Amino acid sequence: MSSSPPVHNIVSDSTIGTLIQVGVLNGPLHLKFVQQAPEPVDPLELAAHTLALSVFSEWRAEANAWGIAHAAPMRIRWRASWPDADHPYTGYGDGEGDVDHVGTMAEAFLTLTRQRLVVLGESGAGKTTLAVLLTLDLLTRRIKEAGEGPVPVILPLETWNAERDHLHTWLAARIAEEHPGLPRIDGRHPAERLVSEGKILPVLDGLDELPPHRRAIVVEALHHALRDGDPLILASRPAAYREAASHLGDLPATAVVEAMPVTGRDARTHLTGAIPRSHLERWQPVLDELLKSPPKPVALALSNPLMLWLARRVYARSHTEPAELTDTGRFPDRASIEEHLLEGIVPAVLSPLPHSPDRLHAPGRWNTGRARRYLDFLATHLARRHETDFAWWQLYRNPVVLAVTPFVLAAVCAVIAWGVGAMGTVLAGTRSGTESTRPGTELAFSTGLVLTGLLLAFQRFWFRRFDGRPRRLANPFRVGAALRSASRAVSVGRAAKAVSIVIGSTTLLSAWALATAYTAPLMVMTVCSTLLSPLVLAVISAPSDTEDASGPDRLLRDERRALALSLATVAPLIGVGQGAMDWLSPEVSGTGVVWALLGWTGAAVVLVLFSPWSRWLLAKTSLAVLGRVPWSLMEFLRDAHKAGLLQRGGGTYRFRNARLQEHFSGRRGQGGGALPPAAPGPSTGGRRDFSSAGPWPPGKHRVATRELFAGIERTPLAERPNWEVREDGHSFRVLGRQRGITLAHWNTVAWVAPLHFVLFSAYGEWRTGLWWVLFWVGVGVVVTLVGSLRRAVLLDLQLTHDRLAYTVGRRSGVIAWRDIARVEVSKMSFRGWAGSGYGIVIALHPGVSTPHRSLKVGAGRYAVLPLMSITSTVPADLETAMARFAGTRWRVPAGPSEIR
Repeated sequence: MSSSPPVHNIVSDSTIGTLIQVGVLNGPLHLKFVQQAPEPVDPLELAAHTLALSVFSEWRAEANAWGIAHAAPMRIRWRASWPDADHPYTGYGDGEGDVDHVGTMAEAFLTLTRQRLVVLGESGAGKTTLAVLLTLDLLTRRIKEAGEGPVPVILPLETWNAERDHLHTWLAARIAEEHPGLPRIDGRHPAERLVSEGKILPVLDGLDELPPHRRAIVVEALHHALRDGDPLILASRPAAYREAASHLGDLPATAVVEAMPVTGRDARTHLTGAIPRSHLERWQPVLDELLKSPPKPVALALSNPLMLWLARRVYARSHTEPAELTDTGRFPDRASIEEHLLEGIVPAVLSPLPHSPDRLHAPGRWNTGRARRYLDFLATHLARRHETDFAWWQLYRNPVVLAVTPFVLAAVCAVIAWGVGAMGTVLAGTRSGTESTRPGTELAFSTGLVLTGLLLAFQRFWFRRFDGRPRRLANPFRVGAALRSASRAVSVGRAAKAVSIVIGSTTLLSAWALATAYTAPLMVMTVCSTLLSPLVLAVISAPSDTEDASGPDRLLRDERRALALSLATVAPLIGVGQGAMDWLSPEVSGTGVVWALLGWTGAAVVLVLFSPWSRWLLAKTSLAVLGRVPWSLMEFLRDAHKAGLLQRGGGTYRFRNARLQEHFSGRRGQGGGALPPAAPGPSTGGRRDFSSAGPWPPGKHRVATRELFAGIERTPLAERPNWEVREDGHSFRVLGRQRGITLAHWNTVAWVAPLHFVLFSAYGEWRTGLWWVLFWVGVGVVVTLVGSLRRAVLLDLQLTHDRLAYTVGRRSGVIAWRDIARVEVSKMSFRGWAGSGYGIVIALHPGVSTPHRSLKVGAGRYAVLPLMSITSTVPADLETAMARFAGTRWRVPAGPSEIR
């Protein structure tokens, strides 16, 4: 009787994938596997978890690069206002708060009934830092605890067109664009479902970087888009947020925290924990100063988180001496210390060391000395123009570029003349063995130049106020929508002038066609060149809204595409019109294709030379050759924005704050090295404002000249000739007469003179072209001289406690103070052309009846006293009266940073 051997090797109820046994197998091996079904994974939750890991990796690398994820984080106190009466932190941060670290802020945020938070802080106060660290803290809690809460995603508000896209639409589009690798759900990217099902916590930064009207639109769109349980974190400067929320109020059920200055004790604690022990001895004098009362200049300077961070970066190396910050002889006040620390901001943020591969928004690697010079030039360029916004399409107005333009134009004309001759010879003369067709080819080219010049005249009249701006990307197949867009930029008068060019040229060509034997080809040329071409040009030349643009790069890309579209539509129409002169003529010579190509070439030359893109290319190339800007200027601007030196507003760049612009426009060093800050002069209010750009020190006479003009224009109006001031306890009235200088026609001269030069250069007649240039310059001088003989304009401005009354020439009006939003100093304009003088401008509330259109200098802004000053300085008595009667509406221009 046999018995079964005992079973010693049984494996059951296991989920192992591989079994290894070492030793002797006694008897048969029985493997009994029981399949255990894994827990089902929600694909949406998997996508949210993957997104959380991606965002965490990206922003952890950013925090490490910024140096804010330190073991001894900076202690910033916040004044908090909680929406819930029973919130556990109510009263905890209502004073000069105790909500002073990210962990506490995260806990307070998570206990909100509706997780909505507005983070406010001045420039450098740490609001963006808090937003980043709070995002990382929330992501850490979600990842470690396998939570199911929303995933915080940091997004800049500048990319949101709140008038066009719903908040959820924009969020989904940005997540899909920045995180394309998320696991798909039913073959589609999960961004839309993540947003619609409340899996996203938008962390929106940069409200203060938007134009004022866009801020209000964004806040209104948030009011309407936020559902009952939607979370939100919004970061902004206090003034910008409160102005935007003044109409509809704060966002509903939203907590508000505002950064407070860093105390000396907190600054000392941070430095002690962040600095290596071996370096504490060097820092001891500074640490001692931080505890003194009243606060010393070094303590006041380091109360700003940005300056505290810079101090740690600037004096990180062992050979530096932070104790010099306590030298009151060298640094007598807070401003001088801040100026000194700002010298180290470029190497601090544009590190030459390699970046972490996890950084998706890392700036490029730039030589810090060259980067300083580029920023110097940019700041000085803006200061010279009394502006804060750098628009790439206006860089050609730099004096260096204007001086180089005639020589570049002469060289281009030489190349064009040689090219046209060679083209005519190759396409016609070489084939026939003769050059009998050369006069015809030159005629086709020159006719293309002239007809396209008329088209540009039509365009300049139609889009006169916006001429020179980059064009939006138009769809030529949606003519109706494009024409509606073009109609928004024109008035009845300008449209009539533009149409008169079309009617006049069409009438002349038609009359010529009917009076000759070439009726058919001339009529085809007329239809193509003077009827269809203006229509197409109006469709594709509508200017972009530079304030609402999603970025400068987008504007530049759209302008290049619009230029390419014009070369593919308008220029061929001109070419077809020239080719028809042979194709449809009674005597066909077989050179119609040559004529068409040369007609297209002539049109292309004009379209390219007078486009915003060509002016930008000329400006960038000229300045790059001189070392003022890098060859890849747009890339440098993007990197400076990523590094925190610049911010974007619509289609322009500006410095992060006015202090940075003042610093770079006033600093002068050799080879990019740091210089000790100069003592601020009494007449510049602590600013150093020089006119020249470059690394060399400017001449003292330039500074003296600017101070001289500022002093002259500060003279009270009552002490000036041709002015009278009447003042009592209830009113202030100023009367005067001024004779303006006629300058607007020089825009036309600058357009017509080069066109004639190109036209005659194509025939090789250089001298004739130069004589035409001199002729048009002479016409401009004569018109200016005749205009100066006109009768002086009457100016009358009366201020009372209830209203403002004005008279400018034959235009007068009365506006109540309740209808005026602000009163400021701004540049004047004449019939849409920007001038170089300044005057008093009022901005009206929406819905208020507007004054005369001829006084308009911008959207909702009107000139009431065009002083025609060459600087932004206001006469002393007028400034006092404005402060008295306009109150908080009056904005005193303190320098370029406040001139719009």
